[in-house]
Amino acid sequence: MKKIAIIGAGMAGLTALQQLKEAGHHVTLFDKSRGSGGRMSAKMVGAASWDMGAQFMRAHTPEFQQQLQQWQSQGWVSPWSMTPMLINKDGAQSSPDDVQRFVGMPRMTGLSRQLVSAADVFLTQTRIVKTKFDDHWYLTDDNDVRFGPFDGLIVNTPPLQAQPLVPTSCDFHSHLGQQEMLPCWSLLLAFQQPLDGDLADKIEGAFVKDSPLAWISKNSAKPGRDSIQTWVIHANSAWSSSHLETPREEIISMLKEAFFDALRCSPQTPSEHWVHRWLYSIPANKLDVGAYIDESCHLAVCGDWCQSGSIEGAWLSGLAAAQPFLPD
Repeated sequence: MKKIAIIGAGMAGLTALQQLKEAGHHVTLFDKSRGSGGRMSAKMVGAASWDMGAQFMRAHTPEFQQQLQQWQSQGWVSPWSMTPMLINKDGAQSSPDDVQRFVGMPRMTGLSRQLVSAADVFLTQTRIVKTKFDDHWYLTDDNDVRFGPFDGLIVNTPPLQAQPLVPTSCDFHSHLGQQEMLPCWSLLLAFQQPLDGDLADKIEGAFVKDSPLAWISKNSAKPGRDSIQTWVIHANSAWSSSHLETPREEIISMLKEAFFDALRCSPQTPSEHWVHRWLYSIPANKLDVGAYIDESCHLAVCGDWCQSGSIEGAWLSGLAAAQPFLPD
């Protein structure tokens, strides 16, 4: 049995955790947030809740399709049978596809909470800011608390956050600083009364063009969600980049205007709202590296940005990160 540390409780880190535990290792998991999930995060304000990051999971590979089916049999995920729409300057139209989409139950973080239970130790609100490898790994958080020794380390964070935790002697150290991540502003709205308008009635999820927005979904239309009508609005990366430091109140106002304009309905006052800036949302250039591995110091760096920038990509990256620590 080895003692392994994982920094970051997103899907890639949680997938590596499952593999390591099946191999009999002792795993300590760290995350700077109050919980698990990374971009599968959910937000609750008053009586409302939203999936504020990843909106659904889908499979391109038979391996992840099998994993989704297993999670479904365990009640951790459920199919979301919705027909997406496309909204552009010419109007809105149905955009049917044959994609099978799944969501965590009763919100996206429901899946991560099931997966994180495998950890021997899970330390939340613990930001690791320094690492040292001296035959074993030692980690230090921003309160100057030291952890270790660990036989191996897996770093599951965006590349610019991972780079300071990786020894400069690693071949891929410089590559991490070259991986650009694009931002995304997310606006969450709740309404005590359903929005007026035919499009607001019909829509469950929509891709948006010719607008500051990229995606709109009626979060409350997903299986198992709250009865109060809730909406998730994601701005596109170009707009988000150009408004990166815009005050939040201005962001809320602009995205609300774009939202009501996209739905072709009169503005209504939400009962609850929240805005979140995803500074590292999606990779500018999709990679296909699985994970960065340095076996000489028992280190792996992983994340969805290593493999297609999706939940499935994060899962595949986590599998690759765990591989060096598994029996041959």
